[in-house]
Amino acid sequence: MKRIRLAVVDDSSFVRKALARMMEDHPQVTVVGSAACGEELLDNLERWRPDVVTLDLTMPGLGGLVTLDRIMARHPLPVIILSTHSAQDAPLTIEALHRGAVDFVDKQRYSMLDFKGLRTALVEKIVQVASRCSEQAPPRRDRSGAQEKAPASEWARGGEGPFSVLLIGASTGGPPAIQRVLQDLGPSLPVPAAVVQHMSAGFTKAFADRLDAQLPFPVREAVHGHPFERGTVHIAPSGTHLRLGREGARVITLLTDQPEGVPHRPSVDVLFDSGAVVYGPFSLAVLLTGMGKDGARGLARLAFQGAHTLSQDESSCVVYGMPKAAAEIGAVKEELPLEAIGPRVADLLTRADTAGH
Repeated sequence: MKRIRLAVVDDSSFVRKALARMMEDHPQVTVVGSAACGEELLDNLERWRPDVVTLDLTMPGLGGLVTLDRIMARHPLPVIILSTHSAQDAPLTIEALHRGAVDFVDKQRYSMLDFKGLRTALVEKIVQVASRCSEQAPPRRDRSGAQEKAPASEWARGGEGPFSVLLIGASTGGPPAIQRVLQDLGPSLPVPAAVVQHMSAGFTKAFADRLDAQLPFPVREAVHGHPFERGTVHIAPSGTHLRLGREGARVITLLTDQPEGVPHRPSVDVLFDSGAVVYGPFSLAVLLTGMGKDGARGLARLAFQGAHTLSQDESSCVVYGMPKAAAEIGAVKEELPLEAIGPRVADLLTRADTAGH
């Protein structure tokens, strides 16, 4: 088995040595070089020929973001950010994801002295992104007008609107994909929207703030018990599930730690399940790039009730995990390349009529 070539960039010699030690006996990953700054990495890219780079953002000299920009310009390859959820690093991390980094690991969640957890989390991401990028992407077909349907018997009738809600779930590679979908909706959002993006605690506020600054409609972290407002995107906060519920005639956002024992909190399945209860066939749900299976079951429940379900196609995903899992169980009505999803959602939402829903 060919080992994945990893380059480590961090201004801390302790971190560089710790990461090298983590990987020294790993059967799938080998560290081919370590750099104390961006300049050193760029000078050695051709010699090291890494498959994946881990990158610190707060470094002297070029700095992490400029280094990332130059990697993407000269030799695009998967970059995983090693960050912290500090007030300084969280916005930089979110910015890096939008500039081409595929994922990040929050160093503050793990001990650099007892690093089993960090190694597990980091290796999982390295293997996923390296295997995705080493595969030759299938020829992309223009499927912006096509529908790839599950067996008709598995769906309730409906799925063509009017729609009362937009639900989006994503994981690895999700932040720029979510922004692309939302910005392609145009100047207004005719329904309320809820988003679950798998992200460590301390980062979702920065993610919401960035989207709010970039998009023409408001984006907020969801707040427990607040109205689920039309024209606003509500982001599930890290570490808590986001559900939709009814309080009299209005829909509200509910934050909860239940169910426990699920792989992710927030969970896309939890959001989609609550959307199925509150909105049923008036739901429009999108499942984007991500590792694992979260969202597949919830999307199937929505599709069964007659909601319209879309997913991102393999060729445009960073990791074709969650959409693949949904497609395999017949939960996806339309599978589209990323650039076609926003326009398709915008078209479907022109039928939106939230009166009474």
